[in-house]
Amino acid sequence: MSSHSLDPIFNPRAVAVVGVSSNPNPTGMGSFYNSLLEAGFAETGGLYPVNPKVDEINGARCYPSLMDTPDPVDHVISQVPARFVPELVDQCVRKKVRSIHFFTAGFSETGDARMADIERQMITKLRDAGIRAIGPNCMGLYVPGSRLAFMAGFPMDAGNVFLLSQSGANAGEVVRELTTRGVRFSKVVSYGNGADLRAHDFLDYAAADEESTVVTAYIEGVQEGRKFFEALQRCARVKPVIVLKGGRTASGSQAAHSHTGSLAGSIEIFDAVCRQTGALRAETMEELQDLTVALSTNVHRARGRGVALFAGGGGGFAVLSADAIDRAGLTVPQMPQSAVDEMRAYIPVAGSSVNNPIDAFPPPEHMDDMLRLVATATGMDMVFMSPMVARSRWQNPNNTVKDEQGPVTVEPETESIATIAARQMRQLEDDTETPVIGVMRGGGMARMMGIESDDFFQAAYREGIGAFPSVARAAHTIAQLIEWREYRQGLPEIP
Repeated sequence: MSSHSLDPIFNPRAVAVVGVSSNPNPTGMGSFYNSLLEAGFAETGGLYPVNPKVDEINGARCYPSLMDTPDPVDHVISQVPARFVPELVDQCVRKKVRSIHFFTAGFSETGDARMADIERQMITKLRDAGIRAIGPNCMGLYVPGSRLAFMAGFPMDAGNVFLLSQSGANAGEVVRELTTRGVRFSKVVSYGNGADLRAHDFLDYAAADEESTVVTAYIEGVQEGRKFFEALQRCARVKPVIVLKGGRTASGSQAAHSHTGSLAGSIEIFDAVCRQTGALRAETMEELQDLTVALSTNVHRARGRGVALFAGGGGGFAVLSADAIDRAGLTVPQMPQSAVDEMRAYIPVAGSSVNNPIDAFPPPEHMDDMLRLVATATGMDMVFMSPMVARSRWQNPNNTVKDEQGPVTVEPETESIATIAARQMRQLEDDTETPVIGVMRGGGMARMMGIESDDFFQAAYREGIGAFPSVARAAHTIAQLIEWREYRQGLPEIP
């Protein structure tokens, strides 16, 4: 652990889940005990279910109250109804826990003055005892390195992305969606009402956390604006920070207030805050996810706007892709005549284009020559490449070769097309120092070629290659990064 005051929250020695369901196999949100079991926390620390109505859960002893659990308990997860929370807070003080996560809802977010007052009273009592609180009304923590998880099915291999979310459901969605694209997380925090620990506290921690190199956040409303600004500024000076602001419209603002009790505030002010601090604002959940992939892979290296596009077969796809690239603010430069002449030595004129977009499949022995030539051509700042280009490399789907007696079956490839394609992209970038960006064709076309998009995304990410579901999304993301770097001028350069 580092010396940051919030470190103990992310590294508890023992966790008590208070109000655990008497159903041994609960599903959906709130099945924290089973999620922690699946994550393996019980193998590294104490895990204590608390429910006075049952004696055991799945063969493990169930304790009647927090006070009956063994010492020490560092972290408590509250699943009890709101009316029981004040008593639980008193027990946490007596038990000398370090932190409590309130999954429990029904406090300030309801707009009920009495429940808001109860929330303030219990937070004051916890703070006076040196206990930090996450929530209420949130999903809490997912920390693979500490075997903490708030939903089942989360991977336990740690990564480098720190996710901060005011919404628990959005946090779960981002984790699940980005996991299918290869991303792995260092820490995820869903903080709900933010009655105690707020966005600025976690941004301050993320700035200092050596395990986190990319920070991404979903925020509905800002509490203590000056502290938020300063924490965002500190974090964005040393790490890329992506922020998606919920409650941008009148309807969204009303929904945010009902959701977490947040006053959403002016989007113009929030936009100015991001620009002044050097943070990168996403407009949609899709953008947040694409930007996270980009900033945690090679895509962040793209500086210019010239795209060399390998269309992967199909003139119509090449035309529409070129349109999408132009609309995003990037360009598809013509290939230099010297490069065209060199490719024409092994690519026939009929049925192919080598002027950019590249819609051509050379003989397999010349594929690497063509890739390197295009990637190093003047004006090409990056390469957009589909795994179908790699699929054509051997052009032998039936695994046959010919000898003097006719076709002979050979051993099939032991690695997937996705893996081979990702490695080819990594090799091309290493050889040419030109960023190579993975893009998928439509699902039907990809499946026809024997490629599943999730397999490709994950294989590419393992190689440090950013991959996107479409040319349009790749181009839009890179244009956003270029604009972000322009308005960061004067701030420290982020690698």
